Amino acid sequence: MFTLSFFKQLKFSLIIISTIFLLFLYKSIYNLKSNTKLILEEQTSPSEKYLRTKLSNKTSNIGIIIVSDQNARLQYKQYSQNVECYAKLHKYSFVLFDPKHYYNCSHLVNFYFQKHCTVMNYMISMPHVNWFLVLDGDTFVLNSSKLIEDFIPINPNIHVVHYERFYTGEVMAGNYLIRNHIWSHAYLLTWVNFYSKLPQTGYHNHDNGALHMVILQMIEKSNEIQTKCYGKYQQSRNEHYYYKYIRCFRCAIGGQRIFKHFQLLRRGHGFARDFHVPFLNDFLLHGYKSDLNKYFYNSSRCTNDWLSNVRENLLITNMEIAKNMTIEKDVYAIGRYSECLGIADIRDCWPNCDQEITGEKLAKYLNALCL
Repeated sequence: MFTLSFFKQLKFSLIIISTIFLLFLYKSIYNLKSNTKLILEEQTSPSEKYLRTKLSNKTSNIGIIIVSDQNARLQYKQYSQNVECYAKLHKYSFVLFDPKHYYNCSHLVNFYFQKHCTVMNYMISMPHVNWFLVLDGDTFVLNSSKLIEDFIPINPNIHVVHYERFYTGEVMAGNYLIRNHIWSHAYLLTWVNFYSKLPQTGYHNHDNGALHMVILQMIEKSNEIQTKCYGKYQQSRNEHYYYKYIRCFRCAIGGQRIFKHFQLLRRGHGFARDFHVPFLNDFLLHGYKSDLNKYFYNSSRCTNDWLSNVRENLLITNMEIAKNMTIEKDVYAIGRYSECLGIADIRDCWPNCDQEITGEKLAKYLNALCL
């Protein structure tokens, strides 16, 4: 007689098999697609209720995705309206998803893994959109004159772009750029499947913790390195031990930030920041979680003249002041998070640091993290 456990395992296996089948099906479709631009019309179906703006011929290859459950939609309604406004101004597609509408993500009880599963499924269904900017629900556009294209790598072999958190050097999981490519789908599937490998400890940090192991796997670090860092991850009982795991990851990648198909933007050089004091060169701000009218005279106003709507008493327009503030934050970060940062690597070069850490700075970096 079949047990309940058997049927659960069978359901999970069928879901994984169907997802892999979709990946191969997409590859076949992708290879056959023409260069004709596709203009998507607004649509709603019973199984996939989401908000969508129309694409234009000009930028029909770029889309923005936010994945939020019902509570987050209400809490961050201003944020999604802000991002949708930005998408309309620049003629990007925009979707706001609830992950429960994808059945093959239903086995994941962890929302964060549901998010990346949803992104993967949507990407596969949209082969004519080349790049997606995936955002957390608590991310908003400060400077609407900036373009997503400015952050897309020139190298055609780079398919995924993440950035380092400023304070800890942790790779940010919530906001990322991803090319609609078979490698990217495999990347997301690997990430989603890591849900079953999360440590049974007090502090695994959900998808963000898992992401570092996924990156090590996808950039093909040795089994020895992956085993060592996973061992650190399994010991993560609290933040202190978690930062030892992040330290292992940062030692493993060294100063390299550009890999075969993956790029990691250095601290302070990403397309979003967690700082709540906006600088003139900012694009996106993340993690504020409150009323956006703190930043804007009218948060519902949809205009490309962003400076006229931003509260000038908050915006740092003098880049020398911004640089000094960044140095102060870097001093604070290395004082509190030296376990995982190693050294203060951007204070002498921000906002125009090299893409990778090299030379004497790399030697100091490795000495601080790997010994």
